[in-house]
Amino acid sequence: MTNESNNNAQEEMDLILLFNKAGTLFLKIILFFFRGIKEILLVWKKLAAVIILGAVLGYIVENITEKTSSKEASILLRINFDAGNFVYDAINLINQKIETEDEQFFISDLKFNEDEVLGEISIKPIIDLKDILKDEIKANEIRTLFENLEFEDNLAMTEGFKSDYEYHILTLDISSSASSSSIKKIIDYFNTNPLFIGLKERQLQSISTTIFNNEQTIKQIDKLIEKYSSADNFEKSSSQLYIDNKTYLPNELIKTKIQLEEQNEELKGERILSTETVMAVNDTSVLIQQEGLADNKIIYYPILLVLAFIIGGIFLKLYRYLDELDGRM
Repeated sequence: MTNESNNNAQEEMDLILLFNKAGTLFLKIILFFFRGIKEILLVWKKLAAVIILGAVLGYIVENITEKTSSKEASILLRINFDAGNFVYDAINLINQKIETEDEQFFISDLKFNEDEVLGEISIKPIIDLKDILKDEIKANEIRTLFENLEFEDNLAMTEGFKSDYEYHILTLDISSSASSSSIKKIIDYFNTNPLFIGLKERQLQSISTTIFNNEQTIKQIDKLIEKYSSADNFEKSSSQLYIDNKTYLPNELIKTKIQLEEQNEELKGERILSTETVMAVNDTSVLIQQEGLADNKIIYYPILLVLAFIIGGIFLKLYRYLDELDGRM
């Protein structure tokens, strides 16, 4: 009984000590924050001066760097009428004008304002192997194609094939004062090129002519089917029709009609997507300017100076404490 009583008493003492230590720790934490707030209140004038100094410094730096900052944009383009090579050549020309700093070119040809400055422009294709497989490419061309595939951020293609695809990514760096209208000016530069206008008009005319001819052929097939159906010439699927001294099976005419209808649907869809030679598929308001905390100098600089002020105060107190401790020893 005595041992059991002693054990119970010891456990109670341990619990009391544990609670006392926890209470002491909690009190120390409260005192730590209290002393910190007290220190801040004592030096609030200095702290306010540091914040104001940081805001003024941030404002000055922000206005200086704003002129040299830039935005980025990535635009998904659809290039129609087999004009890929011409678009790539036009972009190479723009890059040459950037290198030579030909301001007159950007003002007169691209219709840029003085505060719109293009720093860099590039384009790369979006490779779709389904497009490769559905096209009639010779065996040696396919071998060359796959021998030159490169795997970087995405599937890339050699110079010889890159302009043969419909969809491309246009990437550019432009001054911070630019807007979505700046991107529109670049796309308009492609589309207002007399060569591109000629390509567009010729291709749209070709599409319209093909659709019209197909529709006329479909009407003729319908009349033939109606005529020979009424004449009981379609009693058997193997019945033959003689048109212009050529022999046709009825089912072949029906298949031809279906193929022409499908082709017309594809051409009508292509005509909708071919209103311009170069079309922006995604929203052109895709200019991105990095806006992290460090980019907002008016907020960033005061925070930085306040942290430096606090850290400096801590090191100063530590130095004084160690100096006093050294004097006692």
